[in-house]
Amino acid sequence: MTADQLAHMTLKDLRALAAGRGVANSAKLKKDELVAALAQALSAERREPPAPAAAPAGSSAPPQSAQAWQPAPPEHGLPVPDAYGRDRLVLLVQDPSHVFAYWEVTPATLDRVRAEVGGHGAAVLVLHGPGGSEQREVDLAGGNYYLAVAPGSDYDAELCLRAADGRLVRLAGSNRIRTPAAGPSWRTDESWMEVDESFQDLLALAGVPGSIGSSMGSGSGQRFRNARQINVRPIGQEAEGSPVGIPPSVVWR
Repeated sequence: MTADQLAHMTLKDLRALAAGRGVANSAKLKKDELVAALAQALSAERREPPAPAAAPAGSSAPPQSAQAWQPAPPEHGLPVPDAYGRDRLVLLVQDPSHVFAYWEVTPATLDRVRAEVGGHGAAVLVLHGPGGSEQREVDLAGGNYYLAVAPGSDYDAELCLRAADGRLVRLAGSNRIRTPAAGPSWRTDESWMEVDESFQDLLALAGVPGSIGSSMGSGSGQRFRNARQINVRPIGQEAEGSPVGIPPSVVWR
């Protein structure tokens, strides 16, 4: 792990890593001092492989050069950060009747808005929907909240602080979403042409080898004379003069 990678870690994770590497006074060091000390310790570990354990008395252990090579343990990637350092409020659809909201507010934005409302103020999640706006008091440190909504509707939200006079000051705004319908979709598939044994006649008409009624030895004119003519209509369309028992989609002549 390089010094640049260590610099992206939080102070808490750096101290935990330093304690595991035996860095002296890791709890009292600042972040830049911890990064430098950890980079030096990790570099020393890569340069100096651990000494082989002494063989028990009376054993005939092979020399180090004859022992099988063992790869170094893989490094685990950087830890997932607790925050990304930007103000945001995101809405995600969970199902037709529920929406999940999560947010992040930077300390600078929070301090600015608190100064504007004249104190800490209550955190309020304002949901804008087809029926108007609804306000829900939330725990700002919690970072997320579930909302009950109506199916098939458009929503967006704002995260605000409420001043003593009831005024709302915005911290972050969300994306706009649409909840799905609470029932089957009104869309239906297209009407498909009915397929029955006439498919074999079509293959024979095209001269496909192996099809029933195909005659590879005769000419195309002879095959057309022997094949029956097929008139295909969409399903549901009435065919005048259709024989009894024959679907209206396929009429033989």
